[in-house]
Amino acid sequence: MIELPDVERMIDAFAGYATGKTVSAVLIDNEESVDIDPELTEEKIRGHAIDSVERHGRYVVVRFRSGANLVFHMGSEGRIFLESQTTPPDDDSRIRLQFAAGRELRYAAPGDQGEIHLVDGEDFSGLGTFERLGLDPLSDDFTAEVFVGLAGTKPRVSLKSVLMDQEIVAGIGNEYADEICFQAGYRPDLKIADMSIEQLGRVHTYLKRVLRRATLHWQAAHADPGWLINRRSPGKTCPRCSSKLKSMSVSGRKTYLCPRCQRTA
Repeated sequence: MIELPDVERMIDAFAGYATGKTVSAVLIDNEESVDIDPELTEEKIRGHAIDSVERHGRYVVVRFRSGANLVFHMGSEGRIFLESQTTPPDDDSRIRLQFAAGRELRYAAPGDQGEIHLVDGEDFSGLGTFERLGLDPLSDDFTAEVFVGLAGTKPRVSLKSVLMDQEIVAGIGNEYADEICFQAGYRPDLKIADMSIEQLGRVHTYLKRVLRRATLHWQAAHADPGWLINRRSPGKTCPRCSSKLKSMSVSGRKTYLCPRCQRTA
């Protein structure tokens, strides 16, 4: 599943090249899979330069100097990437933005995964999940006090459910929710009502720490022998105490934890 650090890596791979460049052609490979008007997209995108690229949770917003925005949701397996114009698009290709230098920005997603929207101006209403997204967990506005307050509105749900609630924290999925719980030392099925303010503050600390490291040093983080994310398979042992990991369903998702290292309140 695509999560916040994965989207950040995608942006890092193309934003430096694409920002400031003018789109010379817009090619929609699968009109049925994109929620955009081809003629309006041509008018607002073709011949206009990319002004900036932003991330909101698992959404990527490509802003143009025309005032238009293309909003991409990665879904579970979506990709946005640079490719040579001479390379044929694969079956999952949705849209391609070509540049005069011979490269193009492609968005691809399998099946019914992912979304594309064209927004003219700053009115992003009507985009469903995007409109309801919570704060970005790496923003300065996402303080411990804010997190504790938001978590407190969901006393009966599990810690993992709160971490994966896109209206509370944008961009965290199954694997990183488990990693945050593991690093903080709490069971993912622990109910918010059973946690103190100090314990939720500790979760906030590790939430920031895990996502920052995975975003800035993805390869190093995923090679770290102390990370649970590298041992998410049946029969594996805890990277800290070597106890056998436990798997269970939390919020309908396959969840891994160490019953020895991760405490209840």
